[in-house]
Amino acid sequence: MKLFEPVTVNKMTLQNRVVYPAVVSRLASIEGFVTRELKNRVLRIAKGGVGMIVLEPAGIIARKSGNLLKIHDDKYISGLKELVSEVHKNSGAKIGIQLIHFLKISRSGYRQTLEDLSITEIKQITEDFYSAAERIKTAGFDFIELHCAHAYTLSSFLSLRNKRRDAYGNNMEGRMRLISEVCTAVNKAVGHDYTIGCRINGDEFILGGNTLKQSCVIAERLVQTGVHYISVSAGGKFEDGLIYDGIAWPYSGYSGARAMPPAYMPEGVNVYLAEAIRNVVRSYQVPVIAAGKIQTPVYAESLLKEGKADLVALGRPLICDPDWPVKVENGRSGEIVLCKYCGGCTDNDRNFEPVVCRQWPKGSLDAPVNFKA
Repeated sequence: MKLFEPVTVNKMTLQNRVVYPAVVSRLASIEGFVTRELKNRVLRIAKGGVGMIVLEPAGIIARKSGNLLKIHDDKYISGLKELVSEVHKNSGAKIGIQLIHFLKISRSGYRQTLEDLSITEIKQITEDFYSAAERIKTAGFDFIELHCAHAYTLSSFLSLRNKRRDAYGNNMEGRMRLISEVCTAVNKAVGHDYTIGCRINGDEFILGGNTLKQSCVIAERLVQTGVHYISVSAGGKFEDGLIYDGIAWPYSGYSGARAMPPAYMPEGVNVYLAEAIRNVVRSYQVPVIAAGKIQTPVYAESLLKEGKADLVALGRPLICDPDWPVKVENGRSGEIVLCKYCGGCTDNDRNFEPVVCRQWPKGSLDAPVNFKA
């Protein structure tokens, strides 16, 4: 199967094309440190035979964010280093981490916007990414992924909804400026042989936001800036999010449904976005990762064979059954416990609770050993 053919991303060779994308687990400590529970979750997925693990987002600034990993200080390096070491020792998976910057938000209803930021504050964002990248390399990660999707800072600068009228807005060149400066800084911090990827929105699915037309241009320019792979997501915006406890939740409106497709949406609802972007960057030989309700091995294999993607990201399916890859490779696809896309894990995240699957035994923080359909 093409799913289990190795693939090289920059200088990094993956044992297969199954990707566990960055999924918030809420298993980090409230201070942002790695916990034993988080290690267990990541190791459970690594041992299931996945080729590439993108560890959940790590905040690059000292800002309250619930149980989310942080990397804004050297004190976080040792815990992350231990996690990486355990993954390498117990599996053939490559592991990277997603770096995220987010603006201020409060339960009073206040939400900071791009227009609020001074040039000095924008320059600080690039410096924070640079410092975080140095720490990530020191911790031994195999690669870095920059979070340029959904509701967060880099994505917001890229969006047509960016209304700045200075060098960081106005047109595509302006909207691309911050991410270009970040990519240059991160490459400088880790070296060009180190793999750097970006997760972007193929479509924002909000009025006045980016569509596939803009995203194809963004993807090509990112590759020209030195990005080694593109992971394609969608939606997840504040603009159409419902209000929970005074805060807009970016995965609750229609754009949120496109970011995390529910049961009523068709299989592979967002794959066409990855396919279009792959067609644009194909000549650069940069792999593209497709995501969005890729549930079964038959469908995942078809995407690779038909050239719609180079790798497939299985977020919720690998939470549900981390042994998905090894079961497929060993001819036991019928034993896979398939994700039902019920939204329970998304509810956990919104409520700042440990993200678990409703199909697991009650009280479990990980899928049972020998979990079968």
